[in-house]
Amino acid sequence: MKNLFSILILLVLVSCSSKTDKKNNSIIGMESSNRNFKDIPQLKKFVKVNDTTIYENNLENKYGILHLKNESKNLVIFKGILTDSLDNVTYKILDTLSISNLKKPEFITINYCNLKNDNKANIIAIVDKTDSLKIKNIKKVWIANTTSEKIELENNLNRIDCFNEFFTK
Repeated sequence: MKNLFSILILLVLVSCSSKTDKKNNSIIGMESSNRNFKDIPQLKKFVKVNDTTIYENNLENKYGILHLKNESKNLVIFKGILTDSLDNVTYKILDTLSISNLKKPEFITINYCNLKNDNKANIIAIVDKTDSLKIKNIKKVWIANTTSEKIELENNLNRIDCFNEFFTK
């Protein structure tokens, strides 16, 4: 019985320490004066794919979405854009989305999808490549929510329209 109690205590301690380690390794909340976060060690091996700014109703750029990639995964960063009274800009990582194992015809598109009748620039989607203007095969969609400051999964794909950013006539 004493051994069982000791094992339970040990499991609780190990479990707590691994949660702490995971939280300490997170890049969420980190700030940078570099819009691509190149000064953050965990992002040094990533290259920029694209970057977009989200303008709110007051036309102030308060948020952005940065798409980075390394050999094994795509990383989407939802960032806050902070400007002080001297017009110095700081970028803060609000949330991240890690995407691995894209199949051959799939790619990530940011800023080329919208909720029907609403031109939001904060939609992240995995879609199939196509030669037409409108993308027909939308695999998965997330919305960078400026209210919650989180990247949230969108389950209703019927209300999403995506357009081919590479379309040429």
